[in-house]
Amino acid sequence: MLDGAAIGPEFWDTLAEHVTAKVEPVLRQHAHVRRPVIAYLRDLEALARQQCDSREVIQIIASGRRILGDREQVGPTDGPFSRT
Repeated sequence: MLDGAAIGPEFWDTLAEHVTAKVEPVLRQHAHVRRPVIAYLRDLEALARQQCDSREVIQIIASGRRILGDREQVGPTDGPFSRT
């Protein structure tokens, strides 16, 4: 889903719209339909924790996961918010 490459600041600036576009279509779908989106958001959150300096970005991604029913914690990684 995400290859770990650096993502530019333009992407993080539009993240709320991106997450909304991923979450809304599967919101009322069965768990098996939501599962790939949850996995994508987990990967995106791990990447954001490494590359992005905005707590709001982390919160938006985590909220999207929770709305879809994901209660797993994304483990800390090296980055500005790795200990939050």
